[in-house]
Amino acid sequence: MSRTRIVKGKYTKVIGGNYNISAEGNVFSSAGGQVQEKGFDNGVSYGSFERIGSNVNEDFEISFSLSKDKMYSTVVPFGILDFEGNYENANFAFNYSLLLSNVDSLEFKVLNEDGTTLFAITNLPEIVVTARRLPKLSQDITDKKPEYNLSNPIRVWDWKSVFDPYNTSSSDYTKIGSYVIFWDGFDNDNIYDSSKFNNNNLKAVITASKNGKEKSKEVEFSTKYDEVDWVDVKIDKNNKKIDTTLRVNLKDGGAEGLKCSSHLAGARDETRWVKSCPWDKIPTTSLIAGKPPIKTRTRSFADLEKLAIDGLNYHWGRNKNHAAAKDVKIVGESYEVFTNAINTDDNAMDDISLVYNTNGSWMRSGNPGSATLNPISWVGNLISREAVCYNVGYIFEYFYKNTWSYQTEGDEDKEFEFTTAHEIGHEILKSYGGTNYSYGHKGSVNVVTQKMKEGAPSFRKNGEIDIMPYYPSSPPPSLYNRYVASEKDVLSLIWLTKISIK
Repeated sequence: MSRTRIVKGKYTKVIGGNYNISAEGNVFSSAGGQVQEKGFDNGVSYGSFERIGSNVNEDFEISFSLSKDKMYSTVVPFGILDFEGNYENANFAFNYSLLLSNVDSLEFKVLNEDGTTLFAITNLPEIVVTARRLPKLSQDITDKKPEYNLSNPIRVWDWKSVFDPYNTSSSDYTKIGSYVIFWDGFDNDNIYDSSKFNNNNLKAVITASKNGKEKSKEVEFSTKYDEVDWVDVKIDKNNKKIDTTLRVNLKDGGAEGLKCSSHLAGARDETRWVKSCPWDKIPTTSLIAGKPPIKTRTRSFADLEKLAIDGLNYHWGRNKNHAAAKDVKIVGESYEVFTNAINTDDNAMDDISLVYNTNGSWMRSGNPGSATLNPISWVGNLISREAVCYNVGYIFEYFYKNTWSYQTEGDEDKEFEFTTAHEIGHEILKSYGGTNYSYGHKGSVNVVTQKMKEGAPSFRKNGEIDIMPYYPSSPPPSLYNRYVASEKDVLSLIWLTKISIK
């Protein structure tokens, strides 16, 4: 199916005078009568008479405008459904009308703000649907959209196939009539780049030609992100590849457990300064031969930043480089998804600190994300730490074991990469599915208390392990390479690049 669609409309009414209608349905005016296009200035119209076309006149007229139908005021690549399964439009829509005579050819193109061509096609696409059938087509789209199923929600469906029964001859769009031009945002190389539609002014141009004579109409429109501004997506249909750019704001949260202090001790005549260090409180019985306490930082902020970026890229990617999750399926086709996380202050998520911690209590990571109108979100921002913590060396694990243990850099590197991907993932889940979806860890815990729900499923013994739920028992570090954002959550990154058109 072509990525640009033409929907043919009705147009004709005859005002005054006498007129004849040929066997082909052409209207010829006589005795001062005037043939006028119904709805010529307003785009597609729905009359009771449809004209096949005419070559009687050498001259012709065209009109062109951006569709004002609310249904086409936003665009989501592939028409990915929202979190509740509601329909999303996948196309830019333009009204086009041709008056007085048929033409030889048409060219449709979209220009960037700097005048370069984003998309261009001559003679337009092969899919033509008469406007008379447009209401039925819209009803079919509604009827054939999969019903929302909480246990197995569908995010991408084959909406394109709904158009197939409505296709007519591709030559119709050069004949007198009114049409709707649908363009899915992909350029001539079959690439969709959402960044080209964020805060951009574009121009669509249509040019009709007949016997060497050309007439053009253009319409300017603006586009911007409608949901968030911290993710871009580039989709390559030919190579079945999706690249997502994720802008995060990672801050240096400093180090805990390395700073010594001095205090006065002893009686009045024996007062002296005593130096105290965090590792002094580690019981000698907990010390392990060959593993002395860490006294200087072994991972810099730059090291933690790289681990965090690597973790996001790996655990939010579904491609050949992942141990278990190789792709996402879009209407039966396999696409590899590669995530490229960037640490920046510009158009980024809420900031989150990276903290180095040793010689003390285990520090819990957290990321309530940006505050929303949901009261739970406000509470989360008040009580939860916005940080990813690198717990290494001797750590008192009050939460699990209530004892001291030793965490090596190798194991903590894996833990930290996974934890960063999980915590940053909360902002993604909240932006797509709301606070309950995010704070509830996809239904595995109580949203407020974070207590594990009875019957919460265990992690999968084989294959990929969803990175966002909590599990009754945590997978060992040896399985962290199987952790990944689910297909549904990765597709939500594409949905979050939703475009608003004005």
